Amino acid sequence: MTEAWFERSFREDYLLVYRHRDEASADQEIANLLDHLPIRKSGRVLDLCCGSGRHSRALARRGYEVVGVDLSPVLLAVAEEKNTYDNLTFFQYDMREIPFVSEFDIVVNLFTSFGYFATDEENNRVVRNMATALKPGGEVVIDYLNPDYVKNHLIPTSEREVSGLTIRERRWIEDGFVKKQIVVRDAEQAEPREYLEQVRLYDAGQMERMLTSAGFHNIQLYGDYDFTAYDRQESPRMIFYARRE
Repeated sequence: MTEAWFERSFREDYLLVYRHRDEASADQEIANLLDHLPIRKSGRVLDLCCGSGRHSRALARRGYEVVGVDLSPVLLAVAEEKNTYDNLTFFQYDMREIPFVSEFDIVVNLFTSFGYFATDEENNRVVRNMATALKPGGEVVIDYLNPDYVKNHLIPTSEREVSGLTIRERRWIEDGFVKKQIVVRDAEQAEPREYLEQVRLYDAGQMERMLTSAGFHNIQLYGDYDFTAYDRQESPRMIFYARRE
């Protein structure tokens, strides 16, 4: 069976490619989120697609009981290695198949960890799973890219050096997805390592319809981590906050 792009991409090289997404930035994002959203200040949180656990740790540090879920064994191993909190646990699941029912007060899905799948049904299922995992009245936060901003600010190619490796990235839009080819060259290896990332470009209306269909209401939309009003052309992010009915 062919390996899905997200099964191949979220491994050791991912930690190098996104090394600039560090602990301090995650902590500041969580601080801003809690300061600006009408979100409860305690409770049980599901960090869906937690990666190496940056945001999970920031939430646990503030006293929440946190469960981090990700598919990548490599990223989860890093999360476990860095976990010093009794109120934080990690599990490996595909976000289309999580087993939680009415267990959480809050679900967070951060750093564009949505829109990974080829079909709308699969992506819709993820939103329904978020609703199912929440207790009635529970809250969801989805931090997702803004498609118009992506289209207007797309950098076709870039190259940089990280830890002695050359990382070349090529970006384009195709069939409703933003796609990125990442080529990692190591001077000690003859063949470069190549990865593909792709995220479905859902606009604000499509996201709101998915949330509503899954049973969410009181949907609020912000354009960045300063939680300014969303502007379709200028906002770099679409950050959704909603409650389960």
